[in-house]
Amino acid sequence: MTTIPGVSDMSGANTGTTGTSNASGLNQLDNSQTFLQLLVAQLENQDPTNPTDPTSFMTEIAQLTAVQSQTSLSAEEQTVAADSMIGLTVTGEASSGASLTGQVTGVLLSQSGAPTLEVQDGSGQSQNLALTSVTSVTETSPPGP
Repeated sequence: MTTIPGVSDMSGANTGTTGTSNASGLNQLDNSQTFLQLLVAQLENQDPTNPTDPTSFMTEIAQLTAVQSQTSLSAEEQTVAADSMIGLTVTGEASSGASLTGQVTGVLLSQSGAPTLEVQDGSGQSQNLALTSVTSVTETSPPGP
């Protein structure tokens, strides 16, 4: 019986790659490369007297592509949602655990997760609020006459 090397044995194979990250913080490109490395290892180590049906590999690749497309679309939707909040008043829970309410003045984008909103609170200080921590959004009323 042959063994397929574990993912930990391939730690040097994924260095220097870039890509979009999913919610758990793992790099999607690394996951794709790891999947393909495992697929190649499985092909190299299969039993020649009983080869695996190639359609099963194509099905796995199609499923991987579909999941990556959905993840990419979700990240784009979050960016559009964050951009649309500029100028609006949001309420949410800051990273410190305190409630934060203020006007969105900007959006910070990163490869490591959901966009972060720059929120100017009532005292005029700017604080960061994760998009996933927003609990309400309201229109900012214009200053009175």
